Amino acid sequence: MKLISVVLTLIILGWSVNAIAIPVNSPEYWQLLKELAKNRQLWRLQNINNYQFTYQQQCFCVAPGNIPLKVAVKNDKITQVVDLKTNQTIPNLGFPKTIDQLFQILEKAIQSKADEISVTYDSTLGYPTKIAIDYQKILADEETNYLAKDLIKIK
Repeated sequence: MKLISVVLTLIILGWSVNAIAIPVNSPEYWQLLKELAKNRQLWRLQNINNYQFTYQQQCFCVAPGNIPLKVAVKNDKITQVVDLKTNQTIPNLGFPKTIDQLFQILEKAIQSKADEISVTYDSTLGYPTKIAIDYQKILADEETNYLAKDLIKIK
């Protein structure tokens, strides 16, 4: 409760509560952009449009968030999602993200100067295997992690 009072006071006084953002000219900012471009290019060189992988979005959100999912993608569009805990098909094809969408999420987080971003890439295919984003460290429960693994090309 005390923290909320302090934050509200800072906002009322016009102070910025987002003071820890990645500065645009910082080495970290440019390194994130450089790694993103390098790995996105590596992914595109694979020319994989049909694939399946395990996807999980870790967040303070409702299901199917926090549930590992098997996602099938054909022609860069999600065609099937299966809950790996129940082996049931999930009708909401809009929840999980394709690999290209994960790159877009990461790029937007970098451009919006999220307070904390960490990313790990698959060294062979270039796709992001873990993206952790905390847009505002001062806010609780808005952090999101995206996990992608076990990607295989399908026909």
